[in-house]
Amino acid sequence: MKKPLFVLILALATLQGFAQKEAGKLTFIPKVGVNLATVSGDPTFEATGEELTPKMRIGVAAGIDAEYQLSEPLGLSFGLLYSLQGHGYDDAKRQKDYMATLHYVNVPIMLNYYIFKGLAVKAGIQPGYAFYKKVGYDLNFENSWKSYTSSGTNYSSFDFGIPVGISYDFDKLRVDARYNFGLLNLNKLDTGGKYSNRVIQITVGYCL
Repeated sequence: MKKPLFVLILALATLQGFAQKEAGKLTFIPKVGVNLATVSGDPTFEATGEELTPKMRIGVAAGIDAEYQLSEPLGLSFGLLYSLQGHGYDDAKRQKDYMATLHYVNVPIMLNYYIFKGLAVKAGIQPGYAFYKKVGYDLNFENSWKSYTSSGTNYSSFDFGIPVGISYDFDKLRVDARYNFGLLNLNKLDTGGKYSNRVIQITVGYCL
């Protein structure tokens, strides 16, 4: 019993040794990547009351993180990130090809814990602001389909979420994968249900 316990303690000590980073160091990480965005909730089509199934929208992400090493295993990062998000809906009886395009500026604030060499797990908070919104869809009116666009005023401009993720540093190159749980209802209308952002984000950055 003592031998396996000793091996476990030795392994954890070894991992902690690998996790060590220089305390007090400030690193800037410009990065670019891709979003897999959708929404979670109970959206409905107002005209018929049908429940809608959200579909994924692929977008880009680009920006910069600044990470300060608080201690050998623990870092704190602040980011400024452009993020193209949004979602689609499955087709309804009188609506099809719905797609919302939401351009965000997000500010992720993350605690990063280094558990092995360049491997870190992370969690934090992320306020965001949608500075440009656009919605496109087709509607069936009197047995004729017509295309429409709108400015997306039914979507809230402000968002707040909880990002969690993991990253790995290949020398100067950092690969980062995050999942953002939006906490706020995006729908500003009294009808149409409640739904929040859900975003998988994968980026590649360079540590300066």
